[in-house]
Amino acid sequence: MTEKQPSKPSWQEIQEKKMNMAKERGARVLKVNSPLGSTMFDILRQFDMAYTHFKARLGEMDGISHEEGEELMAEGREIVMAFSEYTGRLSKRIRFRYYTPREIEAFMKTEQKEESE
Repeated sequence: MTEKQPSKPSWQEIQEKKMNMAKERGARVLKVNSPLGSTMFDILRQFDMAYTHFKARLGEMDGISHEEGEELMAEGREIVMAFSEYTGRLSKRIRFRYYTPREIEAFMKTEQKEESE
């Protein structure tokens, strides 16, 4: 007897799964308009999954120390800040209004406050 392979989900089943995922708390739906945006989205999706595992292993034996975790997150913030700055410059150049995310504005205000003290 041959073992039955699980059938590949149909296009309709895939679409239903996507719609159900979009209803989940914290879900975001994004229409990607550019090849670079598609690549960035793929990276973001994988980062988000890796971050979940990172948090689970933070401070665990054979995991990631709090010091190393702090360094990794600082590097991540630098990358996010640099990408936001780039997007702002690009948007300004083409006269497109870029709205800096609230989290970045709050972080920048906190940094400026710490520097002035």
